[in-house]
Amino acid sequence: MSEERRGSVAVFEGIWQQYLSDADEPEFTAQQELFAERKNEALLKILPPAPATVLECGCGSGEVSAFLAGHGYTVTLLDASPSALAFAEKRFHRQNLTGTFIQGDVYHLPFLDESFDVLLSFGLLEHFEDVDVVIGEMTRVIKPGGLFFADIVTGRFSVQTLGHVFNAAVRMIYHTAKAAPRTGIREARKLFKPDFYENTYPAVAYIEMMERAGIKDVVLHGNRPFPGLTLPGVMDRTYVALMRACMPLWRRFDESSSPVTRRIGAGWWAWGRKA
Repeated sequence: MSEERRGSVAVFEGIWQQYLSDADEPEFTAQQELFAERKNEALLKILPPAPATVLECGCGSGEVSAFLAGHGYTVTLLDASPSALAFAEKRFHRQNLTGTFIQGDVYHLPFLDESFDVLLSFGLLEHFEDVDVVIGEMTRVIKPGGLFFADIVTGRFSVQTLGHVFNAAVRMIYHTAKAAPRTGIREARKLFKPDFYENTYPAVAYIEMMERAGIKDVVLHGNRPFPGLTLPGVMDRTYVALMRACMPLWRRFDESSSPVTRRIGAGWWAWGRKA
């Protein structure tokens, strides 16, 4: 593992350790729950029917796998961070769900060839420079005809960039009011220069890498036309209500493969089937 990769793993382990210490239960904000709801809705339209076998690489909190387990899928969750896996297990235990949890490295997945019907990743591929290698290893463990799905959030301009500008201002105002302006500046800076690596490969590069790995009929859409914003209670609820009111347009946005949605969407959804 490269020093850069070790550094990113250490950063995420620290983040998940903090989440574990801060929360008695792994819950998210109303905005995060809505974003997850929309993602899961779209995912069910693409996945084969349950009880297909699913591997989620870089599972993080495990909210996607928990959703799928609740819908009858057989799920395996893999992450390099033991704290992330502990966080995910906490979620499964609270929801009385069954899953398999494995600490591992996506460069060397501890599974036989052609083991899973579906392979998923969310916010993972952008953290590698040698994405080709990672996608190739992921494809190895998918059964012929099985689904490869990746949610990709690269370091590029999108609606979330505008959200970062807003959130940076909120952080600076908040910490300045607490007589800690330097902390506000430091926290705001992290939004634009995070402690972990993010690549900036264009959409076409991801499509080409998936095709080289043996994924056919690749589709890549922009998704989520709304940024995540740091808002106080009543404003947060109002923002969520506004997004829900715009859901028909939101769905149309996510289902479009136009250059506009790829450009401004907060992330990309890319999927295809193993040849």
